[in-house]
Amino acid sequence: MHSKPFNVEQEDLFLLPQYQDELCATFPEEIYKHLPDPLKSLFENINNPYERDILLLGSITVLSGCMPNVIGFYDRKWVSPNLYTFIEAPAGSGKGVLSWTRLIGMEIHKMLLEETRLAKQAFEELKKEKIKNKDQDLAQLKEPPYKLLFIPANNSASSVVQTLSENDGAGILFSTEADTLANALAQDWGNFSDVLRGAFHHEPVEMQRRQNREHFSVEHPRLSVLLTGTRGQVFRLIPNTENGLFSRFMFYSFPAVPSFRDVFVHNGTDPGHSFRELGQLVQQMYQFLKAQSESIQLYFLPEQQADFIAFFREVTEVAHRGSGVPILATIHRLGLISFRIAMVMSMVRYYHFKKRKNQLTVKIQQADLVIAKKISLTLLYHANMLIADMKDGSKIIQTQAKQQHFFAALPNEFSWAQALETGKQFGMSPSSVRRYLLCGQFERITKANYRKIVKPESGEH
Repeated sequence: MHSKPFNVEQEDLFLLPQYQDELCATFPEEIYKHLPDPLKSLFENINNPYERDILLLGSITVLSGCMPNVIGFYDRKWVSPNLYTFIEAPAGSGKGVLSWTRLIGMEIHKMLLEETRLAKQAFEELKKEKIKNKDQDLAQLKEPPYKLLFIPANNSASSVVQTLSENDGAGILFSTEADTLANALAQDWGNFSDVLRGAFHHEPVEMQRRQNREHFSVEHPRLSVLLTGTRGQVFRLIPNTENGLFSRFMFYSFPAVPSFRDVFVHNGTDPGHSFRELGQLVQQMYQFLKAQSESIQLYFLPEQQADFIAFFREVTEVAHRGSGVPILATIHRLGLISFRIAMVMSMVRYYHFKKRKNQLTVKIQQADLVIAKKISLTLLYHANMLIADMKDGSKIIQTQAKQQHFFAALPNEFSWAQALETGKQFGMSPSSVRRYLLCGQFERITKANYRKIVKPESGEH
């Protein structure tokens, strides 16, 4: 039987307390206990919940670009596990740790570059031989494709499509330098947006360079994207929810905290060491998958399908009541994103299972379905908060954001008079303040005094 994500008893759109309670800013602690073994060890010594979450999202995203010949059936078509992620945070907030996740795919990247070097070397030797022998076929000699895994962010849309076409449609657009991304895309964002929208659903993408009229086409792109930037850069690149690009991304907002972390703590190890070790395992998995004569199909059992459908139907119903029409596209694609997250988890779990039997169909594990659903609720929270700050964002979501600011501005214990005064700062009427104090995030300790029900978060931020 499936468990309901919400239990909404009130129709008051201003409150929807259970909805807000479920949409946590960080991933639930328990998901880290049930990750596949090669992933689980990455997070054992990371106590900061935001840092841990963005590293998990980054790792899943990079892994999604390292799985050739892996497919699943979703909404009447075969899909690959590729994911798009945008980590949004102010400058200096600590999102640079995402560079560790690049190490997960680095061994594959270096292997492909070495293949390119050897092919280029063989090409040049053959070219010299043909020139020496005055071979008439010299003009028909084609340079070998430039193989790589990570696509540089300082590229035009046509260069990205060319890179994909030379790499059998696959690659990871990876950038933890927001300025590099912004400068490259500001000049070519219209084309880039088209490419990203089409590639997310593996639809054919085409591009032509104007200068020499080169034409590039990718029939079935398998592109993964991991980007970081400030909120302003998110909105410059994706100004609204209407063109469909916003809903294709997993967004996570990483707050800046006015504290200085202990920069000398390392527990005697290189923090990137475990990511490098995983990278070596992922290279082996990549070669195993690449060698398959047919694609490996990941699937849900019928009861898992029923659970998945019931979960997202209720999420859709409640979120629509709570956040309005702008959130619907995000929820619809969040289903596909969750399916892909479960695919990534279960493929890692399957490949590293010691008694693995080679097979063309692999069941998605129940633990991975649960992890994907729990992650999706946090992703919905972050999408809500970004939509609230958009120029044409949902008024209902903006109200929710107002409540978040109201909660943060209150001390842990406060009086009714303090609540009224704080509410006034955020344009909340006395009746709105009264209703919000009953929403489940506060408890009354005396007749006119209240206390926050604070959910504990471990680790320094």
